[in-house]
Amino acid sequence: MMNPRPSFIVCLFSLGCAALWCAEAPAVENRDAPVRIPAGEFQMGTEAGTARERPIHKVWVDAFVIDRLEISNKAYESWQPGHRRSHVSACDECPVTLVTWQEAVAFCQHQAGRLPTEAEWEKAARGPNGFAYGFGNRPDGSKGNFGKGLHDGAVPVNSFSPNGYGLHQMNGNVWEWVGDWFGPYPEKRIKNPKGPDTGFQKIVRGGSWHNTAYYVHAGMRFKLDPNVSLNSVGFRCIYDLPGEKSNQ
Repeated sequence: MMNPRPSFIVCLFSLGCAALWCAEAPAVENRDAPVRIPAGEFQMGTEAGTARERPIHKVWVDAFVIDRLEISNKAYESWQPGHRRSHVSACDECPVTLVTWQEAVAFCQHQAGRLPTEAEWEKAARGPNGFAYGFGNRPDGSKGNFGKGLHDGAVPVNSFSPNGYGLHQMNGNVWEWVGDWFGPYPEKRIKNPKGPDTGFQKIVRGGSWHNTAYYVHAGMRFKLDPNVSLNSVGFRCIYDLPGEKSNQ
């Protein structure tokens, strides 16, 4: 599998290289509480993208709990106090970046969680109505941190209004690592996909502050070397609900 061209990565990404209680979406009694995403089927992918995002296919995902917010610098440094912050995402409540895929995995495991699969991530990002963006099907730069200048940077993780599930910053701010190796989409309906067993590149989702609306569309996906750490890539964790597996 070929790696993306370095010049394209610089343009697309940036300069820098237990018990839980959760809120049932869309309740917001605790604005930082993880959110339970109900089981269900959705249409994954988009015709607006490239062959990477096609074909659109039906996916069933079991219920899960996902962080309402991207992991912040403050939260990550409570576990790794020596972490170096990016100058474009430097505030305590800004999303942690300059984190490799394995470092993101390790943090989530420490929290008794894991990275979402890209199917789980996309279902959560689309919200209960299956929107392309958290705020609807038309891009609106006033409702998310995207389409900005390269040096403008990330904003605090609880900025802007949440999507229909109560999740913040699923479109823009920083890209987010997911668990899957990159691979082509299936041609038919699938349940709880986890991607290929092996590969060379992991997937990031959601776009960042300096990407256009094209890249922050919920159906867009991009592949990235799991060993790199960029100042426009962060993550959030999810938590399984083993008692709620479906027979769908």
